[in-house]
Amino acid sequence: MFIHYYTRKIRNDYIMKQALKRRSLYPAIILLLMAFVSCEEEHILNPKETFEDSDAPVEFIHENQVFQSPWGYDKSENASRKYPLLVSGMWGEGQAYYKTVAQDYPAFVIDYQKSSSSDGQSLAKWIKSAKDAGYRIDMNRIYLTGFSYGGSSSYPLAKGMYSENTYFAAIIRVAGQSQSDLGNEIAEKTAVWYHIGLSDTETRVEIARTALEYMRNYECNSKAAETKISDNLTGHERTTITLSRLGYPMFKYSEYTDMGHTPGPCYTDEALFAWLFNHSLEFK
Repeated sequence: MFIHYYTRKIRNDYIMKQALKRRSLYPAIILLLMAFVSCEEEHILNPKETFEDSDAPVEFIHENQVFQSPWGYDKSENASRKYPLLVSGMWGEGQAYYKTVAQDYPAFVIDYQKSSSSDGQSLAKWIKSAKDAGYRIDMNRIYLTGFSYGGSSSYPLAKGMYSENTYFAAIIRVAGQSQSDLGNEIAEKTAVWYHIGLSDTETRVEIARTALEYMRNYECNSKAAETKISDNLTGHERTTITLSRLGYPMFKYSEYTDMGHTPGPCYTDEALFAWLFNHSLEFK
């Protein structure tokens, strides 16, 4: 009887060890699946295309607001395709730099030189109206860029959009002299990459660091993974802190040594627009 008991024990121990070994593989398997899904999502969101001169953007006007079409918008094969909308905020720096990658990331572009929460409400209503009028805007992929005053106004615009149950999928914010608190409900949906030069004013640096602390303390980021890296890809020593949820870099915060009040260096990073255009509310 003892021999039989001991044999069963060895067998059960072996089965338990094998089960634990398989369980230990689960995180790795999940990460591999997430990487595969991420690759698939990037392909779907930003398919590679070639263009002729005739595919160049044209101007549209809807409700007295001028905006531009994406590259290739009228190509027959794109007749049912929806496109992101890039909102170029105060100072319009985003629109200027976007032109260099517009064929890689075709999008509607609107120059929106406004700054308040009520302006955000108006923007949300205009976007819905334009979509209803037949412009093929992807409501899951509305993006915003803003520098200085545009950085400050990016948060009020997002709050105004939120009051209309509309969200930016991602925001590029460069500096800003006010507005550190985006709010948990918006941060849960909207990704932000915040850039600040340490040679900018003390006030702007303080506001940027306060924004980082807000993000760290939002409930939606309570289980976010935080990483920190340093590089000089932009010509300035830079430290970037990233808060990721479910594999998505939802908040990135970059401090640049010896950079003043300028957006230029941030946009030399080829990863910037790739990060922006790979966010979609559909995946959040």
